[in-house]
Amino acid sequence: MDPRPLTPRERAVLDALLDSTDGTLRSQAAGVRVVGTCGCGCPSIDFEPGYGLGMTVRADAVVRGTPAGLFLYSVKDQRRGEVLGGIEWDSVEDTDPPEFPSPDLLDIPPRR
Repeated sequence: MDPRPLTPRERAVLDALLDSTDGTLRSQAAGVRVVGTCGCGCPSIDFEPGYGLGMTVRADAVVRGTPAGLFLYSVKDQRRGEVLGGIEWDSVEDTDPPEFPSPDLLDIPPRR
């Protein structure tokens, strides 16, 4: 897929998740672009191409009142160090929503 800007909802969820981190990745948020999505139809998005290993969960959230959640992860880049990797959707439901839920519906634990 051609890289694209984040949708308003994706941007809002990213900002909410970054609020619960130590802030080291926040400076990268303005420049991230979606370079990949999940083939299953869930709303997961990738900011960096070709990374499948070495992801570190930086923030996670539960969708209030559901068994669903999502997490923000980073990956290691040989040149740039730790970079925002994407947002992964996690659910045991039979169907997935076409986009992430509103940040108002997310329970995001404070920084670790």
